[in-house]
Amino acid sequence: MQVIVLLCYLAFGKVSAQSTDWELMATIYPGVIDHLSTDRSNHLFVTDREGNVRQYNAAGDSLNLYSPAIRSKLTNLETNWTVNLLLFSADLQQIALLDRFLRPITTVSIQDHDLGVVRQATLGNSNTIWMVDETRLRLIKWDYRRQEILQEQPFSLILENENHRIVNIAERKNLLLMHSQGKGILLFDNQGNLITRLPDIPDSDLHFTEEFVYYVDGSTAYRRSYTRKEADALELPTTTYQKIAVSSSRVFLATESSVDIFKKPPSW
Repeated sequence: MQVIVLLCYLAFGKVSAQSTDWELMATIYPGVIDHLSTDRSNHLFVTDREGNVRQYNAAGDSLNLYSPAIRSKLTNLETNWTVNLLLFSADLQQIALLDRFLRPITTVSIQDHDLGVVRQATLGNSNTIWMVDETRLRLIKWDYRRQEILQEQPFSLILENENHRIVNIAERKNLLLMHSQGKGILLFDNQGNLITRLPDIPDSDLHFTEEFVYYVDGSTAYRRSYTRKEADALELPTTTYQKIAVSSSRVFLATESSVDIFKKPPSW
């Protein structure tokens, strides 16, 4: 698998943007937008800079609202899994797990579990949480139900003694994706072993689905596979969009304070 993926990305060239007829379905105005994410049921989740989470359906109807007891900017929002959502605040060193209706399940204080100073966290398979511990410079896989570290890898081993500032992580299809500032995406297997790199991914807000990473750059939306040689780009109707999220039938494009909901183009 390592050779196949690596060859795909060594052959990766420049992607030309194609034009498309964007079909606008709705526009919502949730206020200042921090994070944008989707689940597998075409729901959209939007957070603000105080950690509030709003849930909408594919038509833009407001469904649920979660407001934390202590307001804090979220570092990560993970909504891709079918059962739980994860909210992580590096400032509070706290993880909150919610159900699909934004009802609190549990809150984990990282200081209570000798996990170091965690700067990134995301949900994994089987009740696990991946964490980046800056204190000991390591990658941790933690079972939050049993409160047990399942595995840990020092960065000096898995990142070849390079300096990295990890700004986002996500698990998809038994792959762990780590977005390193200025260095693209690092792909690991589910044991934390480095497979390959996608160095040409920019420092944008990235959206991960099961097959692709999406991002906006100027007037263009990009879609790139991280497991095979496949990439394309679509011209956007305006240059004001800053974030993108994609579900099975919708493309959500956000400005600083609004989200336009489009029907997913046939090519995507």
